[in-house]
Amino acid sequence: MIVQTSCQIDATPEVIWPLLCNSRMEETKSCLFGLGVPQPEQCRLPEGPGGVGSTRQCISDKGMIEQLILVWDEPLRLSFKMERTDIYFRKCVEEIVENFELVAIDEKTTKITRTTNVKLKGFLVSVKSLFLFVGLKKVHRFVFKNWRQLAAEG
Repeated sequence: MIVQTSCQIDATPEVIWPLLCNSRMEETKSCLFGLGVPQPEQCRLPEGPGGVGSTRQCISDKGMIEQLILVWDEPLRLSFKMERTDIYFRKCVEEIVENFELVAIDEKTTKITRTTNVKLKGFLVSVKSLFLFVGLKKVHRFVFKNWRQLAAEG
C-alpha cells in the first residue's frame, strides 16, 4: 500500500529540512486521533547528526517508531525504514518505508511530498489497508500543518 501526500510551505528546502529530523508537534483535538490513530509528538535524531545508517525516531502519544535512514540528500530527499516499534500496529505491519522529497517552486516556496509504503501481514489485509490509509493521511496532513507553522515561526 502506498500513501502519498503533498503540500506547499512558504519556506526554502534549507529551512524545512531540519524539521524532518528535529521538530515537536503541537497537540490538537481530532476525531481520528481520539479513535486511536497515533498522534505525532516529536521526531528526532538520537545519535546526533544524521546521515545514511543513522537512526531517526518518531514519537507519538501511542509509542515510538525507530527508523534506519536509507537516503540523506540534504536538503532535497530523506528516506528511511521502520526498524522497530512499540506501537500497537506492529503485529500487522511487516514494513514501513518513507520518503520525503522537497522541491523549490520559487525563492520562498517549497513543495514537500511524503510517500509511505506499507507492507501488511496477517488476515483481513484489505480491511487493515483501509484503516491504515485513512490514519496515515491524517498523520501526513497533521505533520505538514505543524511544519508549515514551524517554518513560518523561523
